[in-house]
Amino acid sequence: MSHIWKLLQSKKTVFTYQNLQSILWIQNRETLKSFLDRQIKAWILIRPYKWIYAFKNFDIFEFASKIKTQSYISFETVLKKEWIIFQDYGKTIFLASNNTIEKKAFWYTFKCLKLKDSILYNPIWLINKWWYMIASKERAICDRLYLSQNYYFDNLEWIDKQKLIDISQIYNQRVILQVKKLIKNA
Repeated sequence: MSHIWKLLQSKKTVFTYQNLQSILWIQNRETLKSFLDRQIKAWILIRPYKWIYAFKNFDIFEFASKIKTQSYISFETVLKKEWIIFQDYGKTIFLASNNTIEKKAFWYTFKCLKLKDSILYNPIWLINKWWYMIASKERAICDRLYLSQNYYFDNLEWIDKQKLIDISQIYNQRVILQVKKLIKNA
């Protein structure tokens, strides 16, 4: 079976160097480097970031999870996707993370915003998309309220109010009170 076929069967679009070693069963560093060089020259794979390789039509959220491990897609990225806010942040992807950093790669900016561990690692209403995790719209609202007091949301018509209340319980008292206020005014 060809190496490209193995990569396609994995259903991933983005690979770290370690992913490639395990999927392709190539432990020799020079052999893997030679394979990757050939695939890049043939335009089958690209290298959008250090030690990260991808098919040309890679999933940007999958890439975000590789560029910053211990993170999930949230904040304005989810809020815009779900029409909770109307502001377009263009090529900026927001992630909840274990530290606050900003990375630039492949014409995108990845803004990682720190949440305390008890929130970050709590799986309540995080959606597993196989190769990355993404917050539900209600979780993204709570994440944003946690970091930005009195944040304005354009459209709360389609949120699940009970889910929002349930999720708010993993945050501090201020977020719980702001969620109650949001629901009352929605």
